[in-house]
Amino acid sequence: MTFAVLAAVLFAASPADAGPVPFSWDVPGQLQLVPVGKKLEASGLPVVVYLAKSSWELDRLLLHYAARFAEAGFFIPPKMGRIKGLKLPRVVALDDVQMVSFLVYGWPEPDGTSTLVLGAADLQHRKQGGGGSLPVFPGARSPTTFNVEFATGLSFTVQATQAEVIDFYRSVLPSGGWKEREPGAFVRERRVVRVLAKQQGALLSVVVLEQADDGPLPAPP
Repeated sequence: MTFAVLAAVLFAASPADAGPVPFSWDVPGQLQLVPVGKKLEASGLPVVVYLAKSSWELDRLLLHYAARFAEAGFFIPPKMGRIKGLKLPRVVALDDVQMVSFLVYGWPEPDGTSTLVLGAADLQHRKQGGGGSLPVFPGARSPTTFNVEFATGLSFTVQATQAEVIDFYRSVLPSGGWKEREPGAFVRERRVVRVLAKQQGALLSVVVLEQADDGPLPAPP
């Protein structure tokens, strides 16, 4: 995928330019929106970045994008935390269909406005025949490994149930020293592997994420 297509089609600044991907930045309270650079790469990945200024408060903006990503059906890793070394709040998400990762972070300005950094990276060229250090569920279709700002991971689709997928990882991960702390979450040396799944028609879409461990997820209300 070229940078021109990545910028013009995948990460459009307005719905009219959004092309086949059902997502556009649409910054609420937008005061300014400018692209950063013409050709950007991060760890070999084509990246498109926008710098935006908004009249909205930062927390409200981050909640807005978290809701937008969830509505689009993207995977949002639990306990998103802050930008390492900068202590800035962030929202990250993964579109496991288009294999695009999203990152939103920002800071409040003295005049009451907020500045946002909106980034997205094309992960498609990361496709491989296997899953690297993460075991691949038998019968998985199109296994794809990736390495993004918040995690390394594995994505695939399969004709199986979520329980069957979790049972598979429950059986194989302990041989590598991983211990199950909660259903679908396995910990080792301050790292956690989470098995996330959602139904897409007849197939189950699965993302297996390995990331820093921030502790167990809160129990649902």
